[in-house]
Amino acid sequence: MPGAKSGQSDWPDLPGEPEGWRELQERARSEQDPRKVEAIIAEMNQLLSECEKRAAAAEAARTASRHGSDKPSSITK
Repeated sequence: MPGAKSGQSDWPDLPGEPEGWRELQERARSEQDPRKVEAIIAEMNQLLSECEKRAAAAEAARTASRHGSDKPSSITK
């Protein structure tokens, strides 16, 4: 962003941003070697994947606790 001081990120604050995300952004932004950029992007993808898995597990736990057991009730004739 224009006027940002040295060392400050130009990226907006995101709720639930994974720890280490901004460091990876800055490393990718400043890296000149395409192979190193590729490795940083792989790290970013791994971090996002782990974050998505944790978020999905937390959502599943919240849903299960709100609705009780997810097991279908048995139907008898």
